[in-house]
Amino acid sequence: MDGEKYHGMTLLPLEEKERIIRNEYAPKVHLVGLLASLVQAAIIFLPALFMLVGYGIWPGWAKVGKAFASTAAIAGPYWFIEPVSYFLILGIGGTYISFLAGNISNMRLPVSAVSQEVAGVREGSPEGEIIGAIGIIASQWALTIATLTAAIVVTLIIGFLPGSVTGAFDFLLPCLWGAIFGQFALRSPQYAILAMVIGIPLVMWSGLPTWTLIPIMVFGLAILSIFLFKRGIWVPKRI
Repeated sequence: MDGEKYHGMTLLPLEEKERIIRNEYAPKVHLVGLLASLVQAAIIFLPALFMLVGYGIWPGWAKVGKAFASTAAIAGPYWFIEPVSYFLILGIGGTYISFLAGNISNMRLPVSAVSQEVAGVREGSPEGEIIGAIGIIASQWALTIATLTAAIVVTLIIGFLPGSVTGAFDFLLPCLWGAIFGQFALRSPQYAILAMVIGIPLVMWSGLPTWTLIPIMVFGLAILSIFLFKRGIWVPKRI
């Protein structure tokens, strides 16, 4: 069953595959990814620069600092949590593309995971790195075409849709997360049950700030799962 599931793995020795990724693939990806990230960072400031140069509008550093502080208080933890949490599924190239393009949790992450599963490769493997990146790139092309089409079509018809239909859009993200959870739960149901038993009370009744829940769940459950696995208590089942 394991051979059938991971039919996309190549016959090259693992050391050779890791050498190719480390010496040939990763340096080029880091170079292009870093340059693209710096370009994007510069582009972000263009609207403010346009308002300053073109119209002389500038709110002052005090207001800029307050706006940054209020944003960082909410989003700041995710700047560190998300790259670490998503890296094993996204890979090197997928991480650069995903954080440049956005829509990580509701598109890039599921696309990368499903692409690797369909191709029959292991997450975190050299093959998974390549397949995940290809899937994410394809998703960006598809998203660009679909978004342009939807922007034209949806604006024309959404006003005629009943409230019951437009209200269903609110459940899109939970459905995507549920699909990802179900996909991995099939591999190790015991760990899925553990995540639900700990996660549901933590989210619903702990009263902790929202930004603390993700690191607690990700790192806490990872440590607990490793502990149980090493003790031979709960060993993941191959399917």
